[in-house]
Amino acid sequence: MQKIYYGAPGTGKSFEIDTFLKSEGIREEYIFRITFHPDFSYSDFIGQLLPTVIKSGPAKGDITYDFSKGVFTQALEKSYEDTSKDVYLILEEMSRGNCAAIFGDIFQLLDREKAGLNKGYSKYFINNNLIAKDIIALSDDRVKLPPNLHIIGTVNTSDQNVYVMDTAFKRRFEWEYISTKPVKNSAGSGYENNVNIVLNNGTADKTVKWIDLYGVLNIFISSDRWLGLGEDKQIGQFFIEFDMAATADEHKKQVKNKLLHYLWFDVSQSSYKSGVTLFDGSISNFASLYDSFEDGKKIFSDTFFDCIDKWEQNCL
Repeated sequence: MQKIYYGAPGTGKSFEIDTFLKSEGIREEYIFRITFHPDFSYSDFIGQLLPTVIKSGPAKGDITYDFSKGVFTQALEKSYEDTSKDVYLILEEMSRGNCAAIFGDIFQLLDREKAGLNKGYSKYFINNNLIAKDIIALSDDRVKLPPNLHIIGTVNTSDQNVYVMDTAFKRRFEWEYISTKPVKNSAGSGYENNVNIVLNNGTADKTVKWIDLYGVLNIFISSDRWLGLGEDKQIGQFFIEFDMAATADEHKKQVKNKLLHYLWFDVSQSSYKSGVTLFDGSISNFASLYDSFEDGKKIFSDTFFDCIDKWEQNCL
């Protein structure tokens, strides 16, 4: 398996992976996990030679260079220990790293045999004696991925502007979209992570469920009728992970400190549409947005509140 789960932030991509691993009964010793970031490199991923001071014996004090294994090499070794056991290499936030540079020559191994005796093994090998030297199953320095080594990644669509993956890399993975559609609770009677949010509409306080608020936001953000920013700027149900046992004031604080920052800097500042605004005309900067919400004043535009009313009437 080589799969990438992608979607808006907070849609539960990592949760989807964890749910799958639990359903398969995969023990932690067979799971290797890393998060990509702009400074993450090939050496971090594969391994590198690092100096080590000899602490005892005749050569005490001398410096030697040993290969410090990266997460890829650790997962590969584990998978070759017993090819009947599935091993999973989980790569979080892949678009935040330069995948072409991180994978380097490992990219060659991502093509797998589709049938025959070698089904699931890499079609092509690479020569790398540092990776191969501790893997007994490899008789020389020719490295291939075995069929029991699975690579699963996550990609936030809103992070595509960090590092864009090239087509050659993309097509070696199966891509599964995780939508912004809300997830129901285990009882099926309601939704996960759903709390009340109080908003002032200019005349009175209006209580809106989180599921409804983020749903309206996604339509307002993406639709050409309003901001027209597309799906890249949408958010998921778990964009804010509410503590269901917390107070309403604590829920409000989470909205203020997480959602408002995103809506102002990543959404509102990205829209060039005239005549359509997410926020009320009285909001001129982030400080006034932050303080107005804290004081229970109106922060969203009449147009947005009209969308909420239509959503509640199933007319949006």
